[in-house]
Parts: sequence; C-alpha cells; structure tokens
Amino acid sequence: MNLISSPTTKASAESMIHSLQDWWSLAGVELDYADQPAALLAIETVAPAKAASPTVVVTERVLEQAKFPTQDEPLPAAYPDFLDWLAKDNGLIEASWSKHRVSPQGDLEPEVMVVSALPEKNRNGGVQLFNTDNQKLLEKMLAAIGCDSQQSYLANITVSVPVDGRIDEQHWPTLKKRLLHHIGLVRPKRVICFGDMAAKIIFGQDLLTARKNKQFINDSASKTEAIVTFHPRILIERPFFKAESWKDLQMLTRIST
Repeated sequence: MNLISSPTTKASAESMIHSLQDWWSLAGVELDYADQPAALLAIETVAPAKAASPTVVVTERVLEQAKFPTQDEPLPAAYPDFLDWLAKDNGLIEASWSKHRVSPQGDLEPEVMVVSALPEKNRNGGVQLFNTDNQKLLEKMLAAIGCDSQQSYLANITVSVPVDGRIDEQHWPTLKKRLLHHIGLVRPKRVICFGDMAAKIIFGQDLLTARKNKQFINDSASKTEAIVTFHPRILIERPFFKAESWKDLQMLTRIST
C-alpha cells in the first residue's frame, strides 16, 4: 500500500493514519495498529420473539462485558503493597506470558502519568517501560507542556509482554479495573495515554476516535483529565504525525512553572 499521496492531492492527517493502520495489518506486524477499530458503542437491534413483544436494544459494550467478565484480582489498597503484588504475584494475567516484569516508575501525585499498553524491548533484548529512543522523545513531549522527568510517572497497562505482542480481548476488563485502581493510588493531575490498544482498553475507543477530544478518567476519589495520542515509537517511524500529537498535548491544562 502506498502511503505517499499523489503530487496533486495533499493527504489529510486522518487519511494518513487510516493508511498506516491498513499497512500494519497487511504487513502482519503485531503492534497497536494491527487491531481493527471496534465500534464498542454501536447499537444493534435484536428482533422480537413475538409480534407483540417490544424490540430489545442492547449495546456491544454490554455484550462484551457479558462475554469477558472482569476477573476478581485482589488489588492491594496501599501503594507499596500494590507494587509488590505487581512484581511478585503468580496469579496475574501476565504470569503465563513471561518471567520478566517491569514495574512503574515515578513519584506519587505527579503532574503527568503516562500510560502505554505494553513494556518495550530494548536493543539488548531486555524489557523496560520505554526503550531508549522512545524515552528521549517522551521527555521532549513532556517538556513541551512544561513537565520534566521529576514530575512524571510512567506505567504500562501490563507488566510483561505476551509472546505475540497482543493483549487478548478477554483480559481488557480486568486490566482496565487494575489500571483505574493504579491511577487512584498514584493520584496524577493529568494522564497521557499512548497508542491504539491502550485507548481501546481504557476508553473503549480506537485511537482516531479517542484523540478527538479531551478524555476524563473517573476513579473512586477523583476525575482526572486525560488525552490519547500516538506512541513515541510511531512518531519516530512516521514524523508526519508529530504535528498531530502536538495538537493532542495542547488539550491538556498546561503545567504552571
């Protein structure tokens, strides 16, 4: 698939994003863009069993919740206990994926909490929150909104990487519940969500839909502003999207210095 527009037609950012998604899918690369957009809020009508019966309307989100119920993870109430549980518990979803786990990093009550779907492999084959190149770009993105590394908290939705690089949809409700608990313990002022897979797990929307507006994350204690944007990996591979990502970042309340 040709990602370059013709000389007479300037491709829009949205058409370029769609093209990139299609390219990843055709290439068989298991990254966030391999997932097809899911219309989780679409409404489907179930035909009545009898003529006199009213039409029953259900949403796909309800059907998915019934299909993939949330597992009952024993989420520790104290932050140190929660970190220890993530690092050691053999009952985690990720326990069958890999023995290598990556813990979140940063201080509590940060200006920004950054969330991506999966840890990343570095050049030496090790696993970390963000590899070196992506970490450098991330720091520049945070600096652009007035945030430095001492004011941020980095986390992945999962603590290890599955063999095929994908998170099975049956685990999404459980991982979302865990992440919301995590956010409640960290108490960030803002959340930046990176990538299509993370957007679907957290907000039930694909990347293109989720990044159109500022989002909000509700936990038991507060309502936290959030945005969805491109993963630094994609911005390095496709610099064209850096301008779009900057638009996303500008939706966040600027950090006062």
